[in-house]
Amino acid sequence: MIKNIVFDMGNVLLAYTPEEYIKTITQDEAAAAAVLKELFQSGEWRQLDAGTITEEAAVARVCARIPQYTAEVKKAMDNWHSDLTPMPGMPEIVTRLKKKGYQIYLLSNTSLRFFQYRDKVEMFRSFDGFIVSAKEKLVKPDVAIFECLCGRYGLFSGECLFIDDLQQNIAGAEKAGFHGHLFRGAEELSRYLEENHIL
Repeated sequence: MIKNIVFDMGNVLLAYTPEEYIKTITQDEAAAAAVLKELFQSGEWRQLDAGTITEEAAVARVCARIPQYTAEVKKAMDNWHSDLTPMPGMPEIVTRLKKKGYQIYLLSNTSLRFFQYRDKVEMFRSFDGFIVSAKEKLVKPDVAIFECLCGRYGLFSGECLFIDDLQQNIAGAEKAGFHGHLFRGAEELSRYLEENHIL
């Protein structure tokens, strides 16, 4: 029996589109492409999610690779979280789940920057707990991060449904004993939850 709903964040609860965001930083296509590749698609970005590097160190390394775009790199890092907006239909699903009595959790591969914007996201007020990869120094799909959630909040994995937009993360959750569902938009998720008598 499902008692706990566990959500990924990026492109499940909040839209994460660095390709679009970078266009708000610069109109220079070469600069945009360089910052997208060297910052948002970099090893440093993954290290930020893993909690093994500071933002300052990440920016320094990226700027060393593309010094001509130092200003754009710094601006992009300073403001990227401002572009995170709720995915259509997801605040409504969270509200419905909460009203039905489910415990709701976040389990996300994201940097410590999360704690700066968490309180500005209204739907997070409905959440019962948060597991952030950078804080735990564990990343999906490692089974250990799912075990961390259960240990922290006293959950049984078999009572948890994990929703993510990446199949490898669903596989990690299922290895940990969770039920998993691949996110394909709020409409499909709502249908799935209703068909499985969760909503």
